[in-house]
This record gives sequence, C-alpha cells and structure tokens, in this order.
Amino acid sequence: MKNFSSTLTQGFNVNKINPLWYLAIGVATMALTHMTFSIELMAWVSSVPFLIYLSLTQGWKSRLTFFLALVMAWSFVVTKIISDPIPLVLIFLYSIPISLFHLPGYLIWSKFKNQKYALFLFPAIMVIMEWIQYTFTPLASWGVAAYTMHDNVSLIQTVSLFGLAGLSFLIYWVNASIANIIIKRKTTILTFQLPLIVLFLLIAFGSIRYDLSKANGIDTITVAAVGTDSKASGLPLPTKESNEQVKTALFKRTRTAANGGAKIISWTEAAIFIMPEDEKEWINAIKELAAELNITLVASYVSPISQTPLRYENKYQFIDSSGNITHTYLKHEPVPGEPAVQGKSPLKVADIKGTKVAAAICYDYDFPYLAKGYGELGADMVILPSSDWRGIDPVHTEMAAFRAVEQGHSVLRSTRFGLSAAITPYGEMVSQMSSFDDNDKIMYAQLPTKGVTTLYSLIQDSFVYLCIGFLSFMAIVSRSKNKSKPTTIDD
Repeated sequence: MKNFSSTLTQGFNVNKINPLWYLAIGVATMALTHMTFSIELMAWVSSVPFLIYLSLTQGWKSRLTFFLALVMAWSFVVTKIISDPIPLVLIFLYSIPISLFHLPGYLIWSKFKNQKYALFLFPAIMVIMEWIQYTFTPLASWGVAAYTMHDNVSLIQTVSLFGLAGLSFLIYWVNASIANIIIKRKTTILTFQLPLIVLFLLIAFGSIRYDLSKANGIDTITVAAVGTDSKASGLPLPTKESNEQVKTALFKRTRTAANGGAKIISWTEAAIFIMPEDEKEWINAIKELAAELNITLVASYVSPISQTPLRYENKYQFIDSSGNITHTYLKHEPVPGEPAVQGKSPLKVADIKGTKVAAAICYDYDFPYLAKGYGELGADMVILPSSDWRGIDPVHTEMAAFRAVEQGHSVLRSTRFGLSAAITPYGEMVSQMSSFDDNDKIMYAQLPTKGVTTLYSLIQDSFVYLCIGFLSFMAIVSRSKNKSKPTTIDD
C-alpha cells in the first residue's frame, strides 16, 4: 500500500489543470450516470470532478459557478427522458430542484473536508437530502444515486437491508474516497481498503441472496397484464365510438388472459376514459366481467370531472373473483402538473385465496413511503397500473423493482406506452412486454403467492436517522473546536 501511495504522490497533480475543466468533466460524467442511456460504472466517479473543483476553488463566485454547472448537468440528465408528449419545461422543473437538494452535500463537504471523519459527511448529507426529496416533495425518488445500479441484480439486493439510502451512501462514499485520494495523493483505510471491503461484502451478499431465492420451489399464481388501445391523455376527450372500441378490446383481452389461466389481471393506467354519467353502468360491467371469469381484476381508468379546466379522477376498481369491489383507489401521488384529484384514502390490502394483494398507480411507486405502507400491511403482491412515455422506458419500470426488493413483495406493472413487467421480491423481471412492440397486449407471468421479510421492512429508515445523528455529531464537534480556539487581540 505504501508503494501505491508513493505512485500517487509522484503522479497526477490536480493543481496543474484549470479547475473549470473539472466542472466540464463533472457535467459530462453526471449526464452519463442517471436515468436512460446511462453507464453504471460512471456512478462511482460522477461526483469526483465536482469535489476536486470545490477543493481547488474558494469564494462565492466559485460556488455560484459550481451550482450553475450542477444545474447544467442535471438538465442534460432530464433532457434524456424528454419525448412526446412531455414539454421541455419539465427539464428545469426537475433539474433545478434536484440540484438544490444535492448542493448542500457538496458545499458542506468542501468546508469541512479536512476534519476527522469528514469523508463521511458527503455521503451522509447526500443520503439525507435524497430522503427529504422522496419523502416530502413531489419530485419523488428521481435522481437518487441507488437507481444507477438498476442493471446490477446483486447490488439491488442491498436495498433489502437499508433501502435506497444504504446503496446511495456506498456510491457517494466511493466518490468521496476517490476524490480524497486524488486530491491528497495518498490512501487510507477509510478511503481505500474499507469501501472496497464493504462493496465486496455487499456484492457477495446480493449474489448469495439472489441465488438462494432460486434454490427452493415456491407456490406461484398466474397473473396477467392487459394492454389498452387508448391513446387518450387529456383534451380532447375520446368519443363514445372510440371508447366503445377500447372497451371491446379490453374485455376481449381480459377474457383471453383468463382463459390462458390468469387469476389476477391488471389493466394499464388510464386504460379507458369513462364519463361520470356512465360510470355506474361501467362499474356494473366490470364487476360482471370479473365474476364471469372468476378472476381478480384491477380495472384502472380515468373519469373526467371537469373540462375547463381539465380535472379528472385517475383511479382503479379492485374487484375480486365474486364480482365484489374490495376498494376504490385514486392515485395518491399525481405527477407534478397532472390534473388529477389526489387520493387520500388509507391503503388497503385484499386477501386473494391466502395472498395479500394491494395496488397503486404508476408514479405512486416512485415514493418509498407508499411501498412501506403496503409492507406494514403485509402485502405479498402489489399491482401497479402505469402509463409512461418513450423517454422513461424502461427505467421507470426498473425503478419499481427497487420497491419490490425493499419490501419483499412481488410487483405486477401493467404499462401503457412503456414496459410491462412481472417482478419478484428479488427484483427479477420474470416476464416483460413492451407496448411499443407488435404483440397481442397480453403478458402472462408466474409470481410467488407469498412475499419475503426484509431487514429494511423492519428497520425502515433507520439508516437515514443514523446519518442524521452523524451529521449532528459532526456539527457539535465542529462547534466545540471553534469555541476552544484561543482568541487573539491585535494591539
């Protein structure tokens, strides 16, 4: 290790490069890290150039320049998910707030980076700010570092331990460690050996956990996601004729899925638009359909309540195999700008022949708190009618896999304009179907009838609270040191 440190000391010197180059590199690495068209490896180094820039510069002009670069980086990230019909203004509605949430982690680290254990300041603050974002704001969990590992099935297993916070902390810790090594040109146990050991242990844990999930036979149930022909997403509202065609196709596909053995069937979000005056007749029709086919049906649809301005109920009816509505659910977390009435009813779980089944709608499952609510109710499976757009396909479905692993329940995501998937409690997509492919719009899958217990479902956000405690400790230590410094009086 001494030879390695010596090599670093004699090699690259950060001071020989104009600091603005680090900002430019940081913008590029951050843009390649998140959401669609991302490179997983970049996540472990994407913050390094920004941290180096902050270590080399001082003053408010430097910090303002850094913030503008951070906004630019996140604007590039969000631009990657913009496609019709999403307006360009969404770029700044997300990039600026996300940048503001990340800013404290960088600035506080740059101020206290030389203090003992300050290495953990950056990951701790970033994790806290991410938690605040997805717990208390409508931005949900978009931009969270943990999602950059969406293709790594072994590392995804770590969210069963500490949720998004644990995996994000590790990623930010590695970034801070690499920056520290480059800046100081030496390694320590905290910057080199320990993060490598933790990373190795978590990969080993994830690999073993995932492999063990396949070691024993389990009871499964046949489920199906049924697509829609509806392209409606607002005004003008669909005509009665087009609605009747959509209804006919939905019912036909539902019958086909039931004849194919599916016992639980989910339509997509906004599978059809139903006017308020037609809703009573509509509900009777879908109840009769479920009873006739002896299936559990999650029938998701939109019911406009006004057109000037447009307001609607984005809802589903959860219907059991006897044709009874166990509950009606309105989308709890409408996407910012979506003119949907916000649902506030308590979460409910239905017992379907010994399997506890719940449901939410699309954007709802970008909020870990909502999945935790179903975890507390003991849900074995969560149905997720969804509607995406090309820009967030398939990353939005991959994000739902994290909720499955966190709480240990299966997820059936039936998606309009995107990827439908049946996801096990271990994040494995055992069946997939893209609405952009030429297919019959019916996806079958076998999902476990029972969920699994995870550490995270028991301790919930304890890791975040630990980070808050660490931050408080560092604040107390810093304040004590400042008070103990002798004051000097100039004559």
